[in-house]
Amino acid sequence: MKKTFWSVVLITIMFSACDDNLMRVSCNDGVRATVRDLTGLDGCGFVFELEDGTRLEPNRIGYCGTGPLPKEITEDPLFDFEFIDGKQVIIGFEEVEGASICMVGPTVKITCLEEVTINEEL
Repeated sequence: MKKTFWSVVLITIMFSACDDNLMRVSCNDGVRATVRDLTGLDGCGFVFELEDGTRLEPNRIGYCGTGPLPKEITEDPLFDFEFIDGKQVIIGFEEVEGASICMVGPTVKITCLEEVTINEEL
């Protein structure tokens, strides 16, 4: 009986580990935003637009050189994020000093990023 109990527990843990919601880092104090493609404007790229219409320009760290990549690059929430116009996200950010050619909103450092899936919108 004990063996069956632990088998069930183990199988339950294995299947629950496949749930994306358990695997991702959550932005506890994040705000909802939409990715906007402003590449048509001079000096602009992708920005995050908050629900109140405020646009945030992410300050992305560039890297030129050969690998391995520095930890600050690989741990950046935007490191492997796919920017797609209209994508819904939850972001945490802090405003940073920085010049911008785009000038549509404050420059920010993204501290956490969580994609909103269709299931979460319902």
